[in-house]
Amino acid sequence: MKRHKGKPCFVNLWSDDVHTPWVPRSETEFNGKFPMNPEEETAFKGVLEEYDVQIGRLLDGLQEMGLSENTIIIFTSDNGPAPSFRGSRSGGFRGAKASLYEGGIRMPFLVSWPGHIPAGKIDDRSVLHTTDLLPSLAKIAGITLPKNYSGDGLDQSELLLGKPASRNRDLYWEYGRNDIAYNFPKGRDRSPRLAIRSGDWKLLMDSDKSKIELYNIVKDSKETNNLMTTEPKMTAQLSEKLIVWWRSIPKLGA
Repeated sequence: MKRHKGKPCFVNLWSDDVHTPWVPRSETEFNGKFPMNPEEETAFKGVLEEYDVQIGRLLDGLQEMGLSENTIIIFTSDNGPAPSFRGSRSGGFRGAKASLYEGGIRMPFLVSWPGHIPAGKIDDRSVLHTTDLLPSLAKIAGITLPKNYSGDGLDQSELLLGKPASRNRDLYWEYGRNDIAYNFPKGRDRSPRLAIRSGDWKLLMDSDKSKIELYNIVKDSKETNNLMTTEPKMTAQLSEKLIVWWRSIPKLGA
């Protein structure tokens, strides 16, 4: 950004440090300060602390260049945490990485734009998906998308700017087509392989219409009360929508 002052830019910064293995080092040798076992919780916390320092350097750099009030910063993740550390990193939600329960797909989302987005505001009801980012950021930046652009996302620019918004389009997921590469998590955290979120409702099932689970995700965000039998109309409606969507997407080879 220093080399290209005055030019608009988009930076996608993927920090893999908080992924396994969590092994902080000094140059090439272990300095004795942190544990070497990547499964130890203190190793992860050591990396997380350093990550926090480096994000601070980035924010300080924007301030020094006078760009902090002309830069939108978004902090989020691609999926939930691995089922380690007693499940403590999923925020109390059911599931983890490789699961379609909320612990696997509900991500922290922080957005900052000093002078434009209210600081410290929390919205725990609006629904935002990462596919919404392209149309939303394009709208904020005054960029017109190509006429032939056809994406799954919605313009949620008002939501990014701090105004709660409802979502009038369903969300769909598929995850894990085999029991080899996707053979986790275990037990009650192992979800069916398809899911749909429609308004306050979320339905999960396998592609053969087995393992159906229905939740009012607003009232029951921990997904503990399966309403499949008590809400037959909603179950039938959402399962049909989900299977139609699944049949429409490309099928990968074995």
